[in-house]
Amino acid sequence: MNTKEKYLAVERLHVPEWQTDQIQSANFDFVEYMRWLLMSDGRFNEIFKVERKEIEHLRLNQSSLRSLLNTPFLMVAPTLTTVEDWRCFVENTATTVAVDRLRDALPPVQGIELFAIRNQNQRFMTLASNLIHTSVLAAPLLGITPDVADYLGSLRGSQIRLALGRIAGLPLFRWRFTSTTFWYEFAADNLTDEAIAHQIMLTSPADLAKPQKAPGFAELRLDRWQKETFASAMMAHGLRASTASDVFTLNQSKMRARFYEIHGRSSTCGNQTRSLTWFVESAAQRLHATIYIWLYRKAIARGANAPEALIATHDIYARLFSSAPLISADRAYNLTSSIAADTRLTTAPCRSCSTPYIVSNSDVRVEMHHSFTCPACAQDLGPRRKRVRKSKDMTE
Repeated sequence: MNTKEKYLAVERLHVPEWQTDQIQSANFDFVEYMRWLLMSDGRFNEIFKVERKEIEHLRLNQSSLRSLLNTPFLMVAPTLTTVEDWRCFVENTATTVAVDRLRDALPPVQGIELFAIRNQNQRFMTLASNLIHTSVLAAPLLGITPDVADYLGSLRGSQIRLALGRIAGLPLFRWRFTSTTFWYEFAADNLTDEAIAHQIMLTSPADLAKPQKAPGFAELRLDRWQKETFASAMMAHGLRASTASDVFTLNQSKMRARFYEIHGRSSTCGNQTRSLTWFVESAAQRLHATIYIWLYRKAIARGANAPEALIATHDIYARLFSSAPLISADRAYNLTSSIAADTRLTTAPCRSCSTPYIVSNSDVRVEMHHSFTCPACAQDLGPRRKRVRKSKDMTE
């Protein structure tokens, strides 16, 4: 483990490389498993929410498939979507309407098919349990709601094993990207990182609870060791030493020395990023800001405080847009603190797909919430042109 990885490896706020590799490997194996069952009986499409011809399309478009596999998100989502669905198997109570419908849609299975379903269910639950216990952002990574993640995380290993026995031959997961636009973009080879991010938000289960408001950095009562841990993690993600010292009220000289220890170079100087309209200047910038806030709020919903949510979000964001992230750690702090403190930036649902996106509500730029169309529905998420200011943006 190098110095940077050492400071990034904060418990529940960092998904290690080996775990990302496990997710990517599972994605490939789960897709092959679904394809195999669809070949044996086309009626599995009711369970998996995908047709065999669509699964076969994944093999034909290797470029788009690599883009999907490169994300830290699972390409499947659970077929059991509520706590009550899971509880009926854990506690052996009466099944829910959703479970009964799944059973009615399931073709007869026996022999090698039953073995395969049980085996893949076990693998899915092992992966899900590991993520829930190691990442505060397990819910969006798995395509579940925070309350389901909390419930599954509260179960003992023996309870999960008994539940899997009662689930028997009922497949525990399905294809995640159920919107029709996904397959259009995939087939057209237009599946950019931004398009994938939009599909993740679009097809994730909606949170019925109102977004929680976490105490700001200044309102938290943190011990010095906690401040230094959070500051070091954010500097490992690229936060300037001066910003870290201001945010966490730490000695600036010490933070500059820590930044040099992590990166082997001095922290950049200059004015901090303050512009809020920057986040809505282009379709790509709006999308990046939106997925950032979406992940940030998911972390808050799992009980993270403001710095924990910021660190965990930047960790996943950097992996999702590993080729060309637009939001630096300093811009991220400006975004999350501003949207929590005032209304100059807010979220509004797209009038076409209903996905909430960042919109401007400042005296500089006011956007009409009732008539807003997101970048995906406006077909503005194609391949990005070369950015002349890229190096400058990422150092701000």
